[in-house]
Amino acid sequence: MMSDRRNVLFILADQLQAFALGCMGHPDIETPNLDTLAQRGCVFRNAYSEFPVCTQYRGVLMTGRYGTESGVTSFDQGPAPGTRCIAHALNDHGVWTSYVGKWHLYSFFDKPVLPDQRCGFSRFIGYQSYNDYLDGIRFWDEEGRCREFAGGHRTTATADLAIERLREVPADRSFALFVSFLSPHYPLQPDPAFEARYRGAAIALRPNVHAPDQVFTPTYSPASPQPIETDPNYSRYGTSLELFWQQYAAMVSQLDAEVGRILAELRRAGRAEDTLIVFTSDHGEMGGSHGRMNKGSWHEESTRVPLIVHRPGAPEGAVIETPVSAGVDMGPTMLDWFGAPPEPGSAAIGAGASLLGMAASGAVAAHHPVFSEMADGGDWAMVRSGDWKYVESRATGEPLALHDLSTDPHELHNRLDDPVAAAARTEAHRHLHAWRSVVGLAN
Repeated sequence: MMSDRRNVLFILADQLQAFALGCMGHPDIETPNLDTLAQRGCVFRNAYSEFPVCTQYRGVLMTGRYGTESGVTSFDQGPAPGTRCIAHALNDHGVWTSYVGKWHLYSFFDKPVLPDQRCGFSRFIGYQSYNDYLDGIRFWDEEGRCREFAGGHRTTATADLAIERLREVPADRSFALFVSFLSPHYPLQPDPAFEARYRGAAIALRPNVHAPDQVFTPTYSPASPQPIETDPNYSRYGTSLELFWQQYAAMVSQLDAEVGRILAELRRAGRAEDTLIVFTSDHGEMGGSHGRMNKGSWHEESTRVPLIVHRPGAPEGAVIETPVSAGVDMGPTMLDWFGAPPEPGSAAIGAGASLLGMAASGAVAAHHPVFSEMADGGDWAMVRSGDWKYVESRATGEPLALHDLSTDPHELHNRLDDPVAAAARTEAHRHLHAWRSVVGLAN
């Protein structure tokens, strides 16, 4: 039975392709815990990252504003000093706020997150950005003390700390716990037990996959040795898309198992019936689709992310097809759960809106168009409105692509010059240029 003391558990994966979960239709990747969460809650099948790379998405999540609005458009940036973030709003409403895991705002590398960089979280244990699961597993808490997990795995350590923080919640307080995993972000280093599960397995690939020029993505923090062929991770899957997907599947299943442990602790503590649970990712993984790897592309494999929302007492097994945003919509959804008014967020036509109503009813509702962009390392802006996705150059406004995802879900047929799609193009162009005007991009 739900009490008046409500809570939020927000779990963030990193570089998790929306289509790599059982509840999103993948036939070969085992995600029983997330599938169960989806069965008991609501799956938003068309959720999008507003800036499909690590730092920039996190800027959107924390501020409720698009990257161009907040100024977080590069990998070494964070919200400007004095920026009001979601944790500040939650603190003001008496919520015990805590953050665990990868941060990746303001900086890179294996180092602590400074107090003035924590965006208002009252409790904090994490690290900036270190792309290794087996070595250098260090987390720094709010007092600056280092916790090291030698001989462990970063995914397991993140779950261990999340469970610790759940156990520290004062019995008389509402809480909002943000848990940020690195997994399944490259380099792919699954636990041996999960790796063995998929060794030699046939993993179904999307119809738009074809062999990329380079499967392996080197890391920046820590820097991969050069030439990349000398990187031990390269020897695991560097030249084989088949091996990549076996390793990626193992990482996803391991992540699922650790999420399961956190959810089990929530139930053990007797807080599950009072807690809004949200699971999503900062961006996806191309995984060979359109001959590309990694992220930062406007294609579905990069911009679309999984989004599962479990609201206690809501209809189970709901599937929502309405396009929604995985960043700007999160703050309003959490504050709505606590009965608090929304904070001022994006001023654009894609301003964040609570998803609680759809999650509560399991019914489709009107929602703003969905926008995404890429600046540092890319040049595009896109809108998803209804079934249509329209993409243009972020810098110049030059049209790049138009797809009807209802008939072309794998984006194989660009309809920019199709006269039958002219009305859809005009409408999408209108939405995108209204958005550009408000966030600060020239039309």
